[in-house]
Amino acid sequence: MKKLFVIPVAVLAFTFGNQAVAAQDLAVNSTTEVSATQEKYTDVAVETLPQPVIDAVAKDFAGATISKASAKQDASAFKLELAKEDGESMEVYVDAEGNWISE
Repeated sequence: MKKLFVIPVAVLAFTFGNQAVAAQDLAVNSTTEVSATQEKYTDVAVETLPQPVIDAVAKDFAGATISKASAKQDASAFKLELAKEDGESMEVYVDAEGNWISE
């Protein structure tokens, strides 16, 4: 009678053990790598900025001057470093039409 009880227990243990190993393998194989690409900004001369960008700075940051400018490769957006009157500097992002954007 004892042998009859041991055989089903062994079969069940073997079955559940294989399922646990299979589940582990499945979890390891299901990982995916995600990489985000960030567009780089390259330095440009302040004098080459589009007029709407210069106007937006003059309107919204009166008294500030553009100390450094960078542009995306397609010149659709710009990263500006502004020097404020109180000596502080700040970094802002603007599109070619003069609309402020967040990066």
